[in-house]
Amino acid sequence: MTRTLHQIKSEQTRERLLDAALGLMHTKGHGQVSVHEVARAAGMTAGAVQHHFTSKAALMLEVITRLIAQLEEHSDFWPPAHWHLQRRAAHFVQQAWATLYGQPRFTVAWAAYLAAREDDLMVAHIVERRGVLTASLHQRMAQSFPEMCHGPQAEARVQFVLSALRGMGLVAPFSPAAAMPAQLQVLSQYLQSFPSLET
Repeated sequence: MTRTLHQIKSEQTRERLLDAALGLMHTKGHGQVSVHEVARAAGMTAGAVQHHFTSKAALMLEVITRLIAQLEEHSDFWPPAHWHLQRRAAHFVQQAWATLYGQPRFTVAWAAYLAAREDDLMVAHIVERRGVLTASLHQRMAQSFPEMCHGPQAEARVQFVLSALRGMGLVAPFSPAAAMPAQLQVLSQYLQSFPSLET
């Protein structure tokens, strides 16, 4: 199906807005990113942002979707299954924290999600999009950690690991500097606790 010039321009505008939001999240740290700031950074009006994204939470959700997609493209993010389990666990936890969950943009995005929790349609949209992201992450986890992703409660174990990372990301700004490395070490040990599938 051939796209119209209007559709192409609309996609380009959307990409510019996402790039601007991501750039602001990198530079502003844990501060709030407003729709007006995103518009200004993209050289557009706030109306343009609202035309492409129904709310700030929708914009932040798309930014997180893009970040997760970028993880898929980074060949060094997911450890190969042939590595020793200890090496895989340490590598994954370190990369997940350094690349996504420990970054200021993660808390900015979640602040937008929480601000939208009274909007039933937005919550439904977030749940739907996060479901797709979680399924993708689960597939990659299964490739890197077949030991953990085998047998009963495999889905719950993956969710537990991701929930632990999300929780640490949210409390990190309010925690002592030494708290996160210790917790990440515990998470790495959890990933190492599953028996080998080799017989």
